[in-house]
Amino acid sequence: MGYLRAEHQAIADVLSSMNHDVLRSAECWFGGGTAIVLRFGEYRRSLDLDFLCSSAAGYRDLRNAVIEGGPGALFSDEVSLLRDVRADAYGIRMLLEYRGQPIKFEIVRETRIALTGERDPILGVPTLSIEDMFAEKLLANADRCYDRAVGYRDAVDLGVLVQFRGSLPEVAVAKSEEAYGRDIARKLAGILNHLLNPDAVRHAASTLDMGEDAVISAVSALRSAGVQTFPQAGIRADGSAFD
Repeated sequence: MGYLRAEHQAIADVLSSMNHDVLRSAECWFGGGTAIVLRFGEYRRSLDLDFLCSSAAGYRDLRNAVIEGGPGALFSDEVSLLRDVRADAYGIRMLLEYRGQPIKFEIVRETRIALTGERDPILGVPTLSIEDMFAEKLLANADRCYDRAVGYRDAVDLGVLVQFRGSLPEVAVAKSEEAYGRDIARKLAGILNHLLNPDAVRHAASTLDMGEDAVISAVSALRSAGVQTFPQAGIRADGSAFD
C-alpha cells in the first residue's frame, strides 16, 4: 500500500525488502510505534524500525547473523550501514540508510513477556499480534509516561489501538501486569489525568506531528477503555479540571 508521508513510504519499502523467512524463523516481530502508525492510519510521524524477539534461540541466531553478515543478513543491497552494528544483551542496533534517508533499526531482546505474531497482510512483514502491541505499549507507558521528550506517544498509540480494537484486551493487560503489576494501572491513570492539561495535549500534537483533535480523540478512547478496565485506578473523566 502507499503512504502519504515519503519517509513512511521509504520505511515500508525497507520492510518489504527484508528477509522475512529469517525473521519468522527467529520469531522476531515488527512492533513498536512505527508498526502501529503504518498499520492504523499513519496518524503521526514515526521513523524508527523496531522489532522484538522473546525467543532466546531466535535472538542468538539473529545476533550472530547480523554481526557476521551486517545489514545484508536482513536487508536488500539498497540498504546500507551508516554506523557499526551494536549488539548486547538488550538488543541489536543499526543506523541504516535507504535512498538518502537515515533509519534507526533495533531488534529488542524482550525478556519480560512472551511474544506472538504473524505476517501482517497490509504491512507484508512478520508483525507483533495486536494483543502484544497493546501489552508492549502498556509496558512502555509504565516506563516513560511522563517523558515530554517522547510526546506521551505511548498513551496516544494505545488510544489509536483502542479506536480500532474497541477495548484493552484482557490478555494484554494480564501480560503487562504479570511483568509490572499495579504500576500498569497507576501509570495509565497518571498519564490520562496529565493529558487533561491542554498544554500537554498541545505538546503531544507538536512533538508527534499530529493535529490536536486527533490527540484528543485517541486519548479519549483510551480514557474510556481505561476506566472500564481499571475502575479503581482514579482515572478522571473528560472535561475534569486539571490540577
